[in-house]
Amino acid sequence: MWRRLLPMLVVIGLGLAVLAAGLGTLHGIFVREREEGRRALEDQRRALELYARRALTDALRRAMEEATPRLQQAAVDPLVPDSDVLLFRAGRQLLPRTSAPRGDDATPARTVHEVLEAQGPGVLASKEDPEEPWAERLRLMDRFLSALKSSERPEMERALREWLAHRARFVLPVAKDTAAAVWLLERFQATGTPDPMLMRSLLRDGVQGVSGSRVEGLQRVLLERREAFGRSDFAFLRERIAHLSELTHVDYVDFNQRAEAEPGARIPLTLPLTEPQLRPEGWYVEPAGRDGARGVRVGATALIESVRAEMRARALLDEDDRLLLSRTDTPAPLSTLAVALESPRMVAAVSELDSGYRLKALLLGLSGALALAIIGLAVLAHERKARFLALRSEFVSTVSHELRTPLSAIRVMAETLERRVGGMPGAGNYPSRIIAEADALGRLVENILTYNRLEKGRWESRREQVPLDALLQRVVEDATAQNATRVELKADGLTGASVPGDPELLRMLFSNLVHNACRYTTRTPVELRVEARKDGATVVRFTDNGVGIPRESWEAIFEEFRRLRREGLPARGGSGLGLAICRRIMTLHGGTVRVAASSPEGTTFELTFPPA
Repeated sequence: MWRRLLPMLVVIGLGLAVLAAGLGTLHGIFVREREEGRRALEDQRRALELYARRALTDALRRAMEEATPRLQQAAVDPLVPDSDVLLFRAGRQLLPRTSAPRGDDATPARTVHEVLEAQGPGVLASKEDPEEPWAERLRLMDRFLSALKSSERPEMERALREWLAHRARFVLPVAKDTAAAVWLLERFQATGTPDPMLMRSLLRDGVQGVSGSRVEGLQRVLLERREAFGRSDFAFLRERIAHLSELTHVDYVDFNQRAEAEPGARIPLTLPLTEPQLRPEGWYVEPAGRDGARGVRVGATALIESVRAEMRARALLDEDDRLLLSRTDTPAPLSTLAVALESPRMVAAVSELDSGYRLKALLLGLSGALALAIIGLAVLAHERKARFLALRSEFVSTVSHELRTPLSAIRVMAETLERRVGGMPGAGNYPSRIIAEADALGRLVENILTYNRLEKGRWESRREQVPLDALLQRVVEDATAQNATRVELKADGLTGASVPGDPELLRMLFSNLVHNACRYTTRTPVELRVEARKDGATVVRFTDNGVGIPRESWEAIFEEFRRLRREGLPARGGSGLGLAICRRIMTLHGGTVRVAASSPEGTTFELTFPPA
């Protein structure tokens, strides 16, 4: 008993020593505690501010990482919105785009379109210098329209390829080139049946030439070169391109949005950057090369609020706590960015330290007395519990042992009675019933004794290779002899299969499973299917044809003294220890047992034995 009490006595002794030391140095402890409390609050404040700063830095970097694909796409595609991304290359701002149509009202594009509409490319080409690229462009357009009218598809495709190749090879004034392309595609759409994918390429996606050259779609050309157009020309071409896109079922909503968007503001960024910074205009900017930078628009207030919400969710901040950025009016490098915490809770905690200082002297004295009382009660309760458990275990063991002898005598006398009066009129089946009940009570006593020995760790197990086939045949034969119900065994993969373990414990393991199958069934005969497979560990699946186990009870049935009551089954004896013993036996062998499946057609137990 003293060995069981030793750990508790050691703890109690240490507690008393600490208590005595505390009472002896009461005043010094109180003073140090107050100062340490203040320092702890200040350290907590600094730690929370550091956490908030790191969380804010991580949020800024995550925002940059999330915006990087959009930034890279916007850098090459004018259809992608660029109002929330920033890009500098070679000291020049690329994003947000600051270009806009010119402020004049010159209309060269509208004029080209109107002349083509009135005269056609053939007539217009005859008035130009035949050696000029513009005249050749007009002749190619005329050839394409002629092929379109004659419905000669090979000629039409050849003329279209030549026109595209000429556009890729010769750079004409953008207003003239764009207006002519818009007019030609309008004729193509009006007089022919253009392929939707071709129109999408010409209007939006662009066309890749065989020599590596590329002709961009008209939507992108207009947006990329908007500074080359006057306001009237830009609006005219935008309207014509959008209308043509609508007629040919090509996306144009984002094109209209980008065309209507105001040009981005110029960011007064000083290059080169030495480190990432948060700017007062609402940009987070990182260096990108010597004379480059990239960034994303962020809301510093919203980010601080998101950090505050995250810290509140983690129970780091209270509802009234606030986080403030130290600098918001000038560009702030991340290395100097600071977050300040305003916490009414910490202010109140400092005042509470002073009032607590005056109360703790009295409370400590009362706590010492209470601690001594609790220690005494704990020792007494622990000693009584240990005595109760020892008496219970001894009682169970003694009673179980004492029951063995009269049970054996009852069975012997019942067998003798059965031999002498069996078959006599009036004897009935009483002798066999006495034997069966004695066997059942014997199994109950055996289970209790086994459980008691396993619980105390007194079972001296021996390990050997136990053949499963022979073991199960013997268990089934014993069950058939002890139960009125016939038991049939269907084995699969048991020939030559064996598991390492204690033969007696394994016999008890499978005996409990078989007797449970006999007890919880309404079918005759009791059918058992046992299959084994070996893949490193040996897995044995034991299936019966019983009434099944509810899903919610699959784990509870392995608890001690737990028995299921099922409607339709007669009340039968048992200790509720059978499956608990099975689990302890499998644990002793380093394995596991669980319910793998169960239904009104039967239950499957899966036993996993570790490799030998």
